[in-house]
Amino acid sequence: MDKALAYAISAVIVGFGAWIFVAGLGSNSPIMWTVVALVPISIGVISAFGPS
Repeated sequence: MDKALAYAISAVIVGFGAWIFVAGLGSNSPIMWTVVALVPISIGVISAFGPS
């Protein structure tokens, strides 16, 4: 159960980064928002598949 919760939290973090990425594509500076979106995406992936 704890592992499933940890994966769910990681998926929410990655989803938040994807939301920033999609929302940033329509902004005035999409390159900056793409870089900003990489932070939560990388944190979510590392927390899901990194060392435990």
